[in-house]
Amino acid sequence: MTKISFHSGGFVDRPLAWTIEHLASLGYDGIEIVTGPKAHIKNTASAGELEEVRGLLQQHGLAPAAINPYTAPNISIMAKEKQAREFYGQLIDIAAAVGAPTVNFLPGTLPEGDTETWKILVLALKEIAPHAEARGIFLSCHNHEGMLIDTPEKVLLLRDHVGSPQIKALCDITNFYILRYPVEDAVRVLSPHIVHAHVKGVKGMYPYNQFLIPGEPGDELPFPRFARALESIGYDRFVSVEVFSWMSADKARIAVEMMRQSVPKAK
Repeated sequence: MTKISFHSGGFVDRPLAWTIEHLASLGYDGIEIVTGPKAHIKNTASAGELEEVRGLLQQHGLAPAAINPYTAPNISIMAKEKQAREFYGQLIDIAAAVGAPTVNFLPGTLPEGDTETWKILVLALKEIAPHAEARGIFLSCHNHEGMLIDTPEKVLLLRDHVGSPQIKALCDITNFYILRYPVEDAVRVLSPHIVHAHVKGVKGMYPYNQFLIPGEPGDELPFPRFARALESIGYDRFVSVEVFSWMSADKARIAVEMMRQSVPKAK
């Protein structure tokens, strides 16, 4: 059964302890924790700090759904600057320490063009993947409009080029939807490889789309179709609500109430 989590970037202006307690009170199953220079967990967090996070999660009954790089350049930029291996190595260690199954990455696009970006990205992931394999952590590619990887087929191509079983898919269904990629087809193509998912509310199509809280008035994303598609492939991991700190303070409640209509509470 699909579980519901929350991308903690939506409350990056609040302490992580408050965010965990708040999400648990609303009935969330998990939390996707943002990690980076100005995020809930610093990428240089100590073992003691990570143990404290793990304790908070256990105390409130929230599972760590994923680790998400935040307030840091995308992986292609970091790779070009020879920083990706160290940075993502730190995030892999954080995921292992708090019990999260995957570390997300945004593919980005470099000024040199798609071909060179592909080569730089593949090389970087080949360097990072062995550490992920050793720690048992996935690296989930976050499809994104306006970036190198924006279709399910490109996620599969990236997996083939890197050649590591740790390269998986973060299925951001909203980012596929605004490019008019059919919801059910995206899930079907990626079905063996989805280890995490995102949902944002949205009005309009790329490049004129406006992101909303999932379930707020005006949201056009057909979330029930996404939920049914995930159920059809036996998906039992997390779908994270991805919102922004400037949105309504009630965003977490609005989103989870909408999603619970299609995804019953996990037992």
